[in-house]
Amino acid sequence: MNFEERKDLILKELNKKGKLSFHDIEKIVDVAPTTIRRDLTILNQEGLVKRFHGGIKLDNGVSEFSMRQKQSMHTEEKKLLGKKAASFIQPNELIFIGSGSSTMSMIEFMDDKSVSVITNGIPHAEALHKKGIRTFLLCGFLKEHTRSLVGKETVQLMSNYKFDRCFIGANGISSNLDLLSADFLEHDIKNAAITNSIKSFVLVDSSKFNTTAMYSIPLRDHPNMFLITDDKTHTSSQIIDV
Repeated sequence: MNFEERKDLILKELNKKGKLSFHDIEKIVDVAPTTIRRDLTILNQEGLVKRFHGGIKLDNGVSEFSMRQKQSMHTEEKKLLGKKAASFIQPNELIFIGSGSSTMSMIEFMDDKSVSVITNGIPHAEALHKKGIRTFLLCGFLKEHTRSLVGKETVQLMSNYKFDRCFIGANGISSNLDLLSADFLEHDIKNAAITNSIKSFVLVDSSKFNTTAMYSIPLRDHPNMFLITDDKTHTSSQIIDV
């Protein structure tokens, strides 16, 4: 088992429990203690976990996982979000689908080939193309970590369109229900999608609530933006429960 495989297993279990002891990690990856300590040092340096005496825990702030890591987390919840999101698409619409594992989950439920999709997610474009759905992949700077295209040119291209709906993810949701991003590049894409859409939908599972980040978009400032979520602890006319 290589480091990336161990990393995926550790983060998947950590995301479920919020905290893992060193003994827990030994059972998960079954490698030498020296290897585990080295792995935890790297994860801590990458900002994915916080170390404490005897184990690790999730950072309360927003971290940006790779596309592969995100697809292994909260898979059942994301499937529910994706199915709900796809149900809002109407025939012949022009829609934007942002990058991320939550938005990726809606593609399996999209069967109407009369719609046109613009996306900045490379895996999304590939999946949509396989389904025979008319798809335009935006150009821009490639973020290999998330397999997405971002940057000034990408945002400028998006301004040429008026989307009937956009579907985007988020790195987190604040206690005030602000949409959070881990970096300004992703923030700019989300902001452009919302600005150029008649209606906006944000797909977020319950694990992403009550976090913090530098870049935010207030839900209250966008009356036509809605959160699609399995979270049961928040109430708002802009929250759509799955």
